[in-house]
Amino acid sequence: MITTNQDIVVTTCGRELDLSNTELVIERSNSLFSYNIHKLKTGEYIIAEKFYANPFNNRYILLNDDQIEMLKNL
Repeated sequence: MITTNQDIVVTTCGRELDLSNTELVIERSNSLFSYNIHKLKTGEYIIAEKFYANPFNNRYILLNDDQIEMLKNL
């Protein structure tokens, strides 16, 4: 029997991570997509973009603290 865990994602850099073990920092959504930021216990962050119409376009982008600080300064 094959089971799937929808909390397991693969980031754009190829790392497989479990979103169920993260802290949800920001949660935004509308009728087309959701945009969430999760914080890992390692201090890294995942930006999760989920598109309701086409889940094949979902993206999971891994960022570290330095990259988050750079984004704050933009």
